[in-house]
Amino acid sequence: MRSRISENELLKRAFQEVYFAKERDDAGESWQFQVMRRVRQARPLRSATVFWPAFENVVWRLAPVCCLLGLLLAVLFMNMDLDPGYDYLGTVAAEMEKPTLPELYGLEG
Repeated sequence: MRSRISENELLKRAFQEVYFAKERDDAGESWQFQVMRRVRQARPLRSATVFWPAFENVVWRLAPVCCLLGLLLAVLFMNMDLDPGYDYLGTVAAEMEKPTLPELYGLEG
C-alpha cells in the first residue's frame, strides 16, 4: 500500500526541484528553507473519501465490542432460570393485544 504522500505529484516535483537546485547552486543552509517554503505552497493532500476503507475501519473497531456483548449475553442466558413450562410467546402475544382508545370508547366504525 502506497502512502498518500508518495502519490502527491506536486509534492514530489517540489522535492525534486529543490534537490537538483541544491546540487547546482550549492546554496548552503538556505536550501532547507526553500524546501519548506515549497512544501507549504503545495496544495494539501486529497482527503480519503472512499467508502470501503472507512467502513473497514468501523468494522474492525466494532468487532471486539460485538464479541464482548455476545459473551456477556451467553453468560446471562446460562445463568437465567428459564422455566420450560412457561409460555413466553403467549406473554408477548397478550401484550400486543392491548385495547386501543377507539375500542375503549366504542368508536369503531
